[in-house]
Amino acid sequence: MRNIKEVTKSVDLTKNVYRDGAKEFFVESGKTISLLPKTINAALLPLRKWIINREYIYKETEILLQKKLRNIEIEKIVEPESYIAVPALQAISYSMDNETIRNLYANLLANSMNRDMKDSVHPSFVTIISQMSPIDAIIFKIIYESKTRPLITLYFELDNNKGQDHHLYNLSWINSYDYIIVSVSIDNLIRMGLIKIPTDKHYINDSNYNSVRENDKYCEYYKKYSNISGGKVKEERQVITITDFGELFYIVCVKDV
Repeated sequence: MRNIKEVTKSVDLTKNVYRDGAKEFFVESGKTISLLPKTINAALLPLRKWIINREYIYKETEILLQKKLRNIEIEKIVEPESYIAVPALQAISYSMDNETIRNLYANLLANSMNRDMKDSVHPSFVTIISQMSPIDAIIFKIIYESKTRPLITLYFELDNNKGQDHHLYNLSWINSYDYIIVSVSIDNLIRMGLIKIPTDKHYINDSNYNSVRENDKYCEYYKKYSNISGGKVKEERQVITITDFGELFYIVCVKDV
């Protein structure tokens, strides 16, 4: 009987220890769990703001489209394809604070609702816009609307055909932004298939390149390397061309409706 009492006492002690431990665990877990909603709420606050503003953004987009379509005959305004309109509406909601990018999406949406234009709206245009910075969009517009599109690569050629060094690529006539910004934009526009730089083309009329030679970066490079002995500064004259894809992108997204 004494053994049974001892076993019972041991079991009761174990229960008490378990109960106390469980109580402590749940108290500590409760503190952690109580913090979890606040942490998640803080993390999702920007998204919540977007959800709250979604109706406002939708209304603002409607106003934009009314302006874009005001000269289109009523019977030509049609329902846009969902595979174009849905991602475009989502994307424009993220860019309402930037007029340049917002305008690209608005033109795309307006043209997707125009019976005469909707077949020209390529689904990839939404992705193209999402991969453009506002400066990319501005530079593409400058390039497209320019009568000539000269480009020069500068390099220092060593005497006796020993090689070339210190290349400076994508020097253009565009002085609105720093050289490196324009150069990176040109690379990005090439990557997206909107423009290209053929390896076998350049302007015969050399005066077309004078606007590039007036570029601050060109002048800086020429001043730095032209007086170095053992070689001379050389030019590789090039030209930017617009691809068919880029032509359509300009008509649908860049050219104001």
